[in-house]
Amino acid sequence: MGGGLAGIAAAVRLAHDGVGVTLVETRKRLGGRATSFIDPTTGHVLDNCQHVLMGCCTNLIDLYRRLGVADRIQWHRRLYFAGDHGVVDQMEADDLPAPMHMFRSLMGFRSISLAEKIAIGRGMLAILRLGRAGRQRLHDMSFGRWLADHHQPEGAIQKFWSVIVTSALNEQVDKVDAAYAVQVFQEGFLANESAYVVGLPAVPLADLYDTVSRVIEAAGGAVLRSARVEKFFFEDHRVAGLSLADGRRLDADLFVVALPYNRLAKLCSAPMCHEDLRLQRLDAFGASPIIGIHLWFESSRDRPVMSLPHLIMTRGHLQWLFNKGYDEQMGGQHLHGVISAAYGLVNTPGQEIIALAVAEIRQALGGSARAAAGKLLCGRVIKEKRATFSAGPGMDPMRPAARGQIDNLYLAGDWCQTGWPATMEGATRSGYLAAAAVMEDLCGVADESVRPLVADLAPHVLCQFCGL
Repeated sequence: MGGGLAGIAAAVRLAHDGVGVTLVETRKRLGGRATSFIDPTTGHVLDNCQHVLMGCCTNLIDLYRRLGVADRIQWHRRLYFAGDHGVVDQMEADDLPAPMHMFRSLMGFRSISLAEKIAIGRGMLAILRLGRAGRQRLHDMSFGRWLADHHQPEGAIQKFWSVIVTSALNEQVDKVDAAYAVQVFQEGFLANESAYVVGLPAVPLADLYDTVSRVIEAAGGAVLRSARVEKFFFEDHRVAGLSLADGRRLDADLFVVALPYNRLAKLCSAPMCHEDLRLQRLDAFGASPIIGIHLWFESSRDRPVMSLPHLIMTRGHLQWLFNKGYDEQMGGQHLHGVISAAYGLVNTPGQEIIALAVAEIRQALGGSARAAAGKLLCGRVIKEKRATFSAGPGMDPMRPAARGQIDNLYLAGDWCQTGWPATMEGATRSGYLAAAAVMEDLCGVADESVRPLVADLAPHVLCQFCGL
C-alpha cells in the first residue's frame, strides 16, 4: 500500500519477479510527493516540486529503466551557480580522475574568494579521508558543527556547503546529520566522475509512472487508485487485511506498507505497536518542508528571461531555479523555484513568497530579469509541509528496517533504513529492500544470485584507497 516512489519500486520489483501484487493508492495519481497535479487556476499540469536525480542514483535510474521511461530524463554535466550581480559560475568535470575531476572547475568560480576556495578544498580533502567508515561515526553530530570544527568560513558555507546540502537533504546545515551531508559529497562529488551529473525529468513527474499499471497487471496484479486505507485487520500476531474507506476489505498473505511515518502511525492499533518495535518509534520523526514556486514571465521565444536550463542559487531563500521553457498558452516563460527546509516561510502567504522569489531571481539574473520581473503573468505556490523527514543527528537508529516482529508486515519509504538520506534514491532503495525481503520469505531462503540493490557507481581507484 502506498503509490509513492517506495511503493512503486517495491511493486514493480516484485512484478518483475513474477509476483502478483495489489498496489493501493489514496490519490488518483501515482508518485506521492514526487508527482504532478492539474492546477485549477491555470489548467496546467504542474509538478508538486521539481525533483532532481544524480548519476549516483543507481537504483532510481534502474527503476526508470524497468518502467521504460529512462529516456524521459535529460542529463546535465554542466551545473550553473548564481554569483553576485548576474555572474554565473559553471561546474563541470574535466579529464582528471576522481576525486580531482571538479577541482579546476571549482577554482574558476568568480563568486568564491581564494581563501574560501582553499577552505573548501581543505574540507573536501577531510571528507575524502573519512571514507565510508569514518562518516558512520558522525551520526550524532550536525554538519554545521563539522564545518565549524574544520574552520569553514561563512562565505564558503553560504555559497557552497549550505546550498548543496540543503537542496539535497531538505534540511539546514545546523540541523542535519553530518554523516548524511558527508555522504552527499563522498558519493555525489568525489568517488566517481559521473556521480554529480544532474538529471531533470523532461515531462511532468506523473508521466514517469504511466507504465506502472501495465507492468503490475502483466504479472497478474492490480493498481487501485482513489482507495484510502482506514485500518489494518490484525489477527493472531499478523496483518490479515486492510479496510478501505469504501467498505471493501482486502486480504493478503504479505503486506508492504510504503506510507509516510505519520500516516502509518494513525493506522496502527495498540496491539500492533506492542508487537512490533518499529511501530513504537514513529513519533520520533519530525518533518521538513519544501516550497515550490511556479512563475510565468512575459517574454518571447527568442528573448527568454533565463536561457540557462537551471541555476543553483547561492543567495537568499531559493536554492534552485529551473527553466521549464516557453509556455504557448500563457505567452511567456515558465520558471520554477524551489525553497528547501522552508521553515521560516511555510506559513507565509503565497503572494509574499512570489514577491520574494521574483526579487531573488532579479538579483541573480541581472538586467534581463529586472526588466521581466515587473511583468509577472502568473504565480503559483505549492507548499509541502511534510515533504521529508528531518534527518537530524541521532535519527539514524530510529529508521526502521524492512522486516520487524510482525513477520508479514514490511516497511518501505524514504524514512526507513536504506543507507541513504530522504531522497528519491532512498525511497527507491527502500522499495527494493522490502521487495527482496518479501521474495526471501516467499521462497523460504535467500537467493544469493539476486542482489536487493543495484550496485553503486564504482569509485575510482584513488578513492578506493580512502575507503570509498
